[in-house]
Amino acid sequence: MARQPEEPGETALTWPLLGALYSSLVIAVLVALLNSNVERDLDGRIDAPARTLVAAPVMISATVVFVACLVALILPTHRRPAMRVAEIGSWLIPAWLVMGAMVLGAISFALHHSD
Repeated sequence: MARQPEEPGETALTWPLLGALYSSLVIAVLVALLNSNVERDLDGRIDAPARTLVAAPVMISATVVFVACLVALILPTHRRPAMRVAEIGSWLIPAWLVMGAMVLGAISFALHHSD
């Protein structure tokens, strides 16, 4: 049985709206965390701003997801490719956060045991 091609108007608007909400929440939470005092002592102990090195790629991915979701909402003919970009970006966000947390945890552990 062959699969029928989908019309641009057949897909629901729920996924682009949820993607835009997800990415805007990620941006808001990261801005709040960057303005807080969480792990500021780690920034002073290593040369690079550790929180920004983790947060910058996540902010970029969240912005890409937000723009792709808005494109999917506004341009129905480009909804499918835009939602594919948003899907990839939305998976990159938690993956980068987990990887960054593991790196920062390893650095913190090494600095704690080197004193």
